[in-house]
Amino acid sequence: MQTPSPLLNLNNLPQFAGQCDPAFLFPDDMTLAEVQADARRPLSEAKRHRLVKASKCPTAPKPAETVHIPQSWIGRPERQTAIEPTKLAGTPEGQRAAYTVLQFREWSDEYRIRTRVETTAGTTPPEQAGPRITANLSQRAARKVAESCSYVSLQKGGYRTFFTLTFDAEHRAAIDAGETSIQREVSRFMDGLQKMWRRGWKAEFTAPHGRKFYCADKGGEVMGEPGKDKELLYVWVAEAPDNEHGKPNPHVHVLINWRVKYSLFPSWAKRIESLWGQGIAHIEKIKDTDAAASYMMKAAGYLCKAQGKSDQGEIRGNRYGICAAARAPEWATLSETQLHIMGRLIADVHEHLTQRHGEDYRRRKVLAQYLEKAPKGSKTRHAVGKALQKVRRKLEKLPIVASKHQILLKGKHAFWLFLQWARTNDAGQVTNWLPEKGPGEVWNPGETRPPCQWYAEFKERHYWRRALRKMPQWSDLEFTQAANDYEQYAAIAAA
Repeated sequence: MQTPSPLLNLNNLPQFAGQCDPAFLFPDDMTLAEVQADARRPLSEAKRHRLVKASKCPTAPKPAETVHIPQSWIGRPERQTAIEPTKLAGTPEGQRAAYTVLQFREWSDEYRIRTRVETTAGTTPPEQAGPRITANLSQRAARKVAESCSYVSLQKGGYRTFFTLTFDAEHRAAIDAGETSIQREVSRFMDGLQKMWRRGWKAEFTAPHGRKFYCADKGGEVMGEPGKDKELLYVWVAEAPDNEHGKPNPHVHVLINWRVKYSLFPSWAKRIESLWGQGIAHIEKIKDTDAAASYMMKAAGYLCKAQGKSDQGEIRGNRYGICAAARAPEWATLSETQLHIMGRLIADVHEHLTQRHGEDYRRRKVLAQYLEKAPKGSKTRHAVGKALQKVRRKLEKLPIVASKHQILLKGKHAFWLFLQWARTNDAGQVTNWLPEKGPGEVWNPGETRPPCQWYAEFKERHYWRRALRKMPQWSDLEFTQAANDYEQYAAIAAA
């Protein structure tokens, strides 16, 4: 007779005043408390005397699931049955909801369609306290600077000169000690430059022996520039990379809409450097006024990235400034309606453009990276810049710029084309920058998102359209072979 296992020998159970230890584990890893709790339930006799938690008998295997292959994969026409959405009322007043926001910007003739979700009401951000110290230019600030450059370029001739203002050791020590700030020094400099712009100035030259003199032009007028009535436009951004000794070296990048003749440039630059009075003022002319924003953003982060830093250096106070006349007007809201299916339509447009022009987007990104690494003045840099400009011009011809949550439309015609596409049942009215849309998929701004079978069918259609869009294009021979293989597999499965 075989001796039972010690784990199953009840004589080996420890005794605690005639009772089993509640923490003792039975062979099926059940504690005494679990066994007692299970015994209190009204169970059948068979289940009451079970010693394990597993199934009483093996469960029959599930039948093999039928793989659903879309008909369009094998060359058959896709189903085009129209689906009618359920009419639902809007979100009640005072409740959180999702909205479609239509906005317009007159100075650039652009329309923006985006989604907005209400957050919980009554939450306020904490109050700001202590000195304001930042390590990076925020996304909002970068957007403000870029919009200012675009606004001045489109409406006021563009920024034409670029400054880099540095601080000497004395003024760097004063900034570190808190006796002054970058913002205060830049404001003083811009006030003086504004007066020089309004009052006019005379070009001062220096003879070889050191004597200073003024020179007259052919008409007898002293060379220089007269005063101007309009305001000088400017934008500045500060950063503080490390110097060769590992200490902060703050300096400021400035864009202004002031350019002088080549013959006057040395005298003008010398006058501006003396007006700055804090160190060196490096002055450059901007050839392409449309690229002023990228020029500023690149200059603001170039030195810090070259040093391997993840920030642009700590700065106390404001790290950027824009004069009032150079600030781009904000977007004007045309309407705010219930979201309905607009969020899905915007995401579909973004994916359609990514698939259609993805190669150009990737090429633009790679060329921009090569351009940053190429040495200045080299033939490689010139060739890369020329290729990058070609790709950018090709993409700029598109009347739309899309992300996952908003789209930007250039001009009223593109705006109305998009609205017609979103609100029509006719799938044939499609441009090369809008994806195909099935019948019945209509954006109804007066309704909420339909929480019904219609919306489930709508999401499924979008899923398969995106999946098919990402697939490589098949030839007729490949479609025929796939159809034959499908029929053979179906016959084998049926047998």
